[in-house]
Amino acid sequence: AEVPRARLRRSRPRSMTRNLVVFAALAAALVLPAHGLAAKAASKIGGYPRALAAYSKSYGKVKPGTWYFREPAVLQKSFKELARIYGEETAAGMVEAVPGALTFNPMNFAPTLEVFSEQFGSDAARGMIIRNPGLLVIPPSGPSGADKAPPIVLPVSYIVAATRPVGGLLLFVLFVLLGSGGAGPH
Repeated sequence: AEVPRARLRRSRPRSMTRNLVVFAALAAALVLPAHGLAAKAASKIGGYPRALAAYSKSYGKVKPGTWYFREPAVLQKSFKELARIYGEETAAGMVEAVPGALTFNPMNFAPTLEVFSEQFGSDAARGMIIRNPGLLVIPPSGPSGADKAPPIVLPVSYIVAATRPVGGLLLFVLFVLLGSGGAGPH
């Protein structure tokens, strides 16, 4: 006797949130232990030289007039502001993760953290930005400001941090799979 197709389906479809949490936990378990060892070895070098080395490695000799070009004094000012807010070692790690963070407007760093802190709580906002320093580009207010950020920004910061060492392609594939409801029959 053939089982009706309706009975073969799962009684409860997987939720996108559950898929994201499972993937983030798996990726973190695989990637973060090795990343921690690299961070310990790198911490023997001073914060700003590490940050500048990461910036130079990513952008090489940036030509004046391009998006990532900044005078050395401006890069140092951005790093000093990051270090004031997050600590020198953490700031260096953030720039190693997102070298372009040195080109973001340092006048926004503290106000944006404050806005995120009002929305998510102080510790959660701080951790969120440390995991995803790309959020530093967001101004505190305005049409695309931190004050208008959706709640999903916080959980996505875990996914960004876990997939960064593996690359953007994995993140893209993950969102395609999760956006389509996953692979295979349900």
